[in-house]
Amino acid sequence: MKLVFLVNYDLPALLALNCILPACAEHNIQIFYTRKPISGLCTALRQLGEFEVKTLEETSSLLSFQQMGAMALNAINTNDFSRYAATEPDVVVSIRHMSILQAPAIAVPKLAMLNLHSGLLPAYQGVMSTFRALCHHETIIGTTLHTIENTDIDRGPAIARSQTAARFDQSYLWNVLNLYRAGSQNVVEAITQLKSGLPITSKPQQGRGQYYTFPTATEIDAAPVPLFAQSDAQHLDQFLND
Repeated sequence: MKLVFLVNYDLPALLALNCILPACAEHNIQIFYTRKPISGLCTALRQLGEFEVKTLEETSSLLSFQQMGAMALNAINTNDFSRYAATEPDVVVSIRHMSILQAPAIAVPKLAMLNLHSGLLPAYQGVMSTFRALCHHETIIGTTLHTIENTDIDRGPAIARSQTAARFDQSYLWNVLNLYRAGSQNVVEAITQLKSGLPITSKPQQGRGQYYTFPTATEIDAAPVPLFAQSDAQHLDQFLND
């Protein structure tokens, strides 16, 4: 099959790809990433982004975006749409992609468009869902794999959820990275099922939940965990191989 991965140029997305790609070697794969400035972010969030980029570009634990042949695609709904559509994918998988997909982009894949969301839906929608769960002192956090059928963000029918214990002795970033091995396995299982010609089973999400945007500096200061720790970069092998 032809697979397209739409990701963000960040450390959790790179880890997820490193978990998924070895199991998808038989497929024709194209990776597109968003890498564009986000206005209005507080200093702490900019520092988190800088730490992630520095780590992903310096680590030898993970295959890099460049080694994967990934390419920037920052305007999928407009200027870059034709380049995306020309891949003629069977399946598109979105992981932390920072563009809100519009109907023409959603209609491109022949079989399915999937999103691996780093939060348990429908309760935690939007960006940095794990941060919000930790701030609410949730003891269980996780990912949700769901289909994208329209422009309703994080509202598509759920295919699978992964769950793990929240670690309040670790950073927000550590907790996010810790989600992706199990969540990535859900992606692999869905791709395998689609390849076999069987439809994937999904269920409509029950309840509305809440949509979250980027936290403010005040919210970050009040959080029970730091956004990141320098030691987070030393755990990548653990997240990949445990």
